[in-house]
Order: sequence, then structure tokens, then C-alpha cells
Amino acid sequence: MKGFTRRVRDLDRALFRALFGLKWAPLTAVMRAFTVAGTAGALWGFLAAVAFLLTGLEPLHLLIPWAAVAASWTFSEGAKYLFNRARPFMWDTEIAPLTKTPSSSSFPSGHSATAAAGALTLSVLYPPFAPALVLAGALVVLSRVYLGVHFPFDVLAGVIIGTATAGAVLAGAGMVA
Repeated sequence: MKGFTRRVRDLDRALFRALFGLKWAPLTAVMRAFTVAGTAGALWGFLAAVAFLLTGLEPLHLLIPWAAVAASWTFSEGAKYLFNRARPFMWDTEIAPLTKTPSSSSFPSGHSATAAAGALTLSVLYPPFAPALVLAGALVVLSRVYLGVHFPFDVLAGVIIGTATAGAVLAGAGMVA
């Protein structure tokens, strides 16, 4: 088991180095914007509020994304205390992150959890906008690795948490069978 764990860790670090090594100034600006917008699920809360106001003031269309985002953020932030994984720039001091460095644990990614929860719930509620919502969610998720503050498996775990949380909230609201 120890050898498997080491191989997974090494793969995660290799993927991080490959993604973090891709630098292009215009993309860096985009990634910084999406990481800031995705902080604590702010982007998804804002989009849910705007859609709520523009599409008929249906309370569930506001509450479903807000509940999914809040629950996924709470779960991911709580899980950080269980895993207490060092962030990439703490593991390797030669890594210079391209954004403000968080002080919390790296695993799982809260940005990724809220991005998955927000993009999924809003996509179910507003299907014509699903491609743009999924793209925005993917940019938030990828920004965390690109900017040097998460390993790829951190963001993968966040996406799993956000997807599961969104599914539970949507099921609880009777939006999925």
C-alpha cells in the first residue's frame, strides 16, 4: 500500500509541475481573475442572484445553488483540517505562486468544490447556459493549479465534493430522479 501511495503522490507532483510550468501572460491574467471570482463561491452566488432576478424570482432557483455552494465550501474547508496537506509552494520552496498564497491546507480545494457545485446546479436550472457555466467552473478549477496553490488531486477531490453536494441538493429539491 505504501508503494501505491508514493506512486500516486509522485504522479500528482509530476502533473502539478507540468501544469504549473505552462505560463502565458494573457492566460495568467484570466486565471487570476477566475481564482478571485471563485473565492468562497462568490461567482456562483452572484450568478444565481442575477439569474433569480432576471428569470422570474423563483425561490428554488436561488436557494438550490446557494445551498450547494455553501455546503460544498463548508465540507471542503472542514476536510482540510483532517488532511492538513502542505500546499505546493510549501512542499517546494522554489515554486513561486502567481496569486495570494492561502494559509489553509491544500487538500481538498474549496474553490474547486464550490465551482463544481455552482456550475452543476446552475446548469441544471438554466440548461442553455450550461456550456458557459461549465467552462467558467473549469477555469476556476484549473486556475488553482496553474497559479501554484493546489496540486491536481486537490482540485479533483474538490470537484468530487462539489459534484456530490450538488447532486444531493438537487435530489433533495426534486430536480433529479
